[in-house]
Amino acid sequence: MMMKPKLIFLAAFCLSLLAYPTWAQQKKPVKVEIKKTNVGYTIKRGGKPYFIKGAGGTSYIDRLKQKGGNSIRTWSTDGAKEILDQAQQLGLTVTMGIRMGVERHGFDYSDPKAVQAQLERVRQEILQFKDHPALLAWGIGNELNLHYSNPKVWDAVNEVAQMIHEVDPNHLVTTMLAGINQKEIDLIKAKCPALDLLSVQVYGGLAAVPAQIKTVGWEKPYMVTEWGPTGHWEGLQTPWKASIEESSSEKAAVYRSRYEASIAKDKQCVGSYVFLWGQKQERTPTWYGVFTEAGEENEVVDVMEYLWTGKYPKNRAPHIKIFQLDGRQAQDMIYVDAKRSYPLNVMVHDPNHDKLTTRWELLPESTDLKEGGDRESRPQPIAGLVKPQGVDSAVLTTPEKAGAYRIFVYVTDGKNKVATANIPFYVGQPAQQNTASTSSRDSLYAFSTTPTWADEFDRDGLPDTSKWSYDVGSPYNGWGNNEWQYYTKANKENVEVSDGLLKITARKGGNKDMPYTSTRLVSKGKGDFRYGRFETRARVPQGRGTWPAVWMLPSEWKYGGWPNSGEIDILEHVGYDQDVVHISTHSKAYHHSINTQKTAKTKLSATADDFHVYRVDWTPDYITGFVDNVEIFHFANEKTGFEAWPFDQKFHWLINLAIGGNWGGAKGVDDDILPAVFEVDYVRVYPLAKGIE
Repeated sequence: MMMKPKLIFLAAFCLSLLAYPTWAQQKKPVKVEIKKTNVGYTIKRGGKPYFIKGAGGTSYIDRLKQKGGNSIRTWSTDGAKEILDQAQQLGLTVTMGIRMGVERHGFDYSDPKAVQAQLERVRQEILQFKDHPALLAWGIGNELNLHYSNPKVWDAVNEVAQMIHEVDPNHLVTTMLAGINQKEIDLIKAKCPALDLLSVQVYGGLAAVPAQIKTVGWEKPYMVTEWGPTGHWEGLQTPWKASIEESSSEKAAVYRSRYEASIAKDKQCVGSYVFLWGQKQERTPTWYGVFTEAGEENEVVDVMEYLWTGKYPKNRAPHIKIFQLDGRQAQDMIYVDAKRSYPLNVMVHDPNHDKLTTRWELLPESTDLKEGGDRESRPQPIAGLVKPQGVDSAVLTTPEKAGAYRIFVYVTDGKNKVATANIPFYVGQPAQQNTASTSSRDSLYAFSTTPTWADEFDRDGLPDTSKWSYDVGSPYNGWGNNEWQYYTKANKENVEVSDGLLKITARKGGNKDMPYTSTRLVSKGKGDFRYGRFETRARVPQGRGTWPAVWMLPSEWKYGGWPNSGEIDILEHVGYDQDVVHISTHSKAYHHSINTQKTAKTKLSATADDFHVYRVDWTPDYITGFVDNVEIFHFANEKTGFEAWPFDQKFHWLINLAIGGNWGGAKGVDDDILPAVFEVDYVRVYPLAKGIE
């Protein structure tokens, strides 16, 4: 028997209503609240548990729904009605951003008229959209803690939160922080009781967020409102200050591992918004967006579908293994000659064996660099200098003009999936440009040619107890870094001096509380210094998961706990980035927890095979770092106070080999490389020349 067309339509419509959530059919708000459980927290939406599987951005949200996502996040109420309506039609929710004035753009939170005007403007926005059934939460501002100095911003945040609760009792209220640090958490706990939960935005350090939340004492729920690839401020940088970007395949791997280590298992976390569900220019056109400008999906989208649903899509994105310019990868810090031809090669495969197509793009290095996600302009492509040779190769003729450039490769499968990678390179030799200024600057201070304190490690046995003590155990959640080793005291299994070398050995087992053992030496009380030339010669171990360091901490913590009183890193190394070494300083104003650290990196050959000399020159006016007598780091005293420059007090040496942790363990630990040995030939201190200080 045949049904009439009108009856068929009505039947289909009724079935669609039955399949559609009740809250999406109604025209009134859905009550959202936080409930404490036996193990953590959960969001209740319309009385039912709701874990946020979200993304930041408003592009392609139909695909978000298809891939198992359930929410989107915005940064303002621009276009809010259309966004909310579309979300409701798709069965998605929205964390709606509220634009707030930021100090770095000139807003003054000490101006009561400006603050009041902002509050009234926000009130009107809340009143306009508070009853929409797709609304989940309000997000007050974005990274208001980035480069700010006026704590009154948190008073304004609380006033907005109180106002929202008065006019909209149905939705959650939060604010989004860049990173996690004690100062802001303490201020928010004291000044912002009206917030229902905290939102944090973290990239390379995502896996450490659960431990950091506990360390800073945040006891309410939280969500992660931005997370994604290793940030451009976090990874390796070339000598000409171009940040090195992960390929789309490398990003896919870290998105999955970091999510599974944090958001997926921390019961205090109520969900997250991956960044960015769309495309934008920020350092490059491909760094943060999981789509290309043409709407192609990279491998990260496949990973998100897996994380949200437990299954990968049938059609997977191409996977890039290696991308090379002239046989070299991005980490090789590539300098080339002008107007010369160089080969480009990409090793890529498609999981579905689809036919692949490659396109190449040459851009000048971006110079429109902003902070906090502010809009950047895309460089104009340079045409005609890349000649394709096939799917996996091309020839690049370098530009005539000296300077920084970046070559991009896009490999597509013809089904809207893509793999991307890029290599920064420099036409010319920029390192030579700084020789004169460096020489002139360093002539301001002189150092003694004879060390006044040193350990040449020329006496076999345990380290000299007149110069060294031990940090023991694994307090403060793995020394504040989620490290996985237990530091032992005077145990020859972990430390000895032989053959003229200090040898610190990390081993698997040996302690009931932690999976590894190692040693950390400290000179506190036996070698404390203010200013001087600090030099060591060392050979780092080989292998993923190791984290050796020669560094300095304050002996009296004059300005309070870390990072207020400072830190000086003479040598840091992580085993998953084998031939790259780092020199850094940390202070209250400049440290990695808020993405403002002062740091430099350089690539060496055979770090595990050869000894290299690492040096810091510390003066009242600057700290300069050298590797094999080549300057790679310089930080000048800004004369603005201890927040930026706590380096006017005595510091002491630390030498250790950590295993795992936020940084060292970012890509896991390879147990097959253990035992691992960190070898130090000497440490020496040369004071400032007499009368200079």
